[in-house]
Amino acid sequence: MASKTGTKGYSPRPGELRIGDCLRLPGDAPFVLFGIAEDLGIRTNGGRAGAAKTPEGVLTALLNISINEWVPDNLLAWGGILDLRKATSVDEIDKMVYATVFPWFQNGYIPLVIGGGHNNSMPLLWAAHDALNQPVNALNLDPHPDVRALEGRHSGNGFSYAHNRGYLDRYAVLGMSENSVNSASLALLRSTPGWTFETFESWAVRGETSWESAMDRMLLHVQNAPFGLEIDADGITGAPASAQTESGWSWTQARQLAYRAGQTGKVAYLHLSELALGLLPEDDQGGHSKAAAMLLLDFVRGTRNLPW
Repeated sequence: MASKTGTKGYSPRPGELRIGDCLRLPGDAPFVLFGIAEDLGIRTNGGRAGAAKTPEGVLTALLNISINEWVPDNLLAWGGILDLRKATSVDEIDKMVYATVFPWFQNGYIPLVIGGGHNNSMPLLWAAHDALNQPVNALNLDPHPDVRALEGRHSGNGFSYAHNRGYLDRYAVLGMSENSVNSASLALLRSTPGWTFETFESWAVRGETSWESAMDRMLLHVQNAPFGLEIDADGITGAPASAQTESGWSWTQARQLAYRAGQTGKVAYLHLSELALGLLPEDDQGGHSKAAAMLLLDFVRGTRNLPW
């Protein structure tokens, strides 16, 4: 199975069926597991490297989860890990990611993407737009809106480039930090039709709203059309990330969002970005890898438990 999946850490266990034993080929299951091994976009944006090692760790943790009444054996296909660690530009990465995921979108499959930097939001939106023949929306759980200037591609301007090129329509930032956004980005968020945000401080510090209410408003805003679900590990308290925080939300809250987004039936893809397992010793990576793997399964389960 290790040769089939391309991961090093999958361990079959006699008498126990695991996800790694049940992977389908793309085309035989509705969800495609896909890793993007790179952190050039992060480094170009001044962030810390380490995300290039994350797809291997997260997908290995996922494959080692046992099949049971809550974990299905027939919904996940293996799309592989795209190794872009030798890429020389983010534009090159954009084209490689686009070429890989476009056929999946075109055939109606939902990519479950483990990055990699948040620069990969742009080619994911690009491919979804072209395959669906319409602009798509995005919901981004992130302390940073990533709508910096069009100054050359990096992890901080994926959504501004996607909007400028006509791929992105409505955009909602859930958990934006009032201490992590520059004035130009804030002005763009306020002036662009269809763009909105809920700040982290509004619920977590001042109590002006709640996590649940903010999440509901942002989900409602984007589900008039297919949308990309973007979850950036920068905002997860204690998670190794390019811009790590000790004042953010929990893995459990990120999992709640994944499940609730799945229930909308409108998600075109899920993208977990900026988790930098390479910043931790190997023995300390397992907890975050497992949390990320469970988040993917929460989303899948949400799509099976539609509220209507």
